[in-house]
Amino acid sequence: MTENDDAWSPDRRETLPDIRNRISQFFEQLVGRPEENIVVVSHGVWIECCLNLHCPEALEHGKKRVYNCNVFTGECVSRHGRFLRLQNVNRIH
Repeated sequence: MTENDDAWSPDRRETLPDIRNRISQFFEQLVGRPEENIVVVSHGVWIECCLNLHCPEALEHGKKRVYNCNVFTGECVSRHGRFLRLQNVNRIH
């Protein structure tokens, strides 16, 4: 991870496949961290795409939205340094 966002461009909007790719790259980096508890802070759109991709039941399979300032808890499951899935994801009310 670098200080500058190499995926960002002032001349091009990020597509849904771009976001999904960035989410996958993020989780591959995340599971390599030694910490057991990590806080992830992002915009609602990124979190919504992430949950729809890796834990759609958390948003009732697209029936619920994620808004900025929503807070979720969950577990990131990995094996041998590879991201497998998110589980036990819940919105804190």
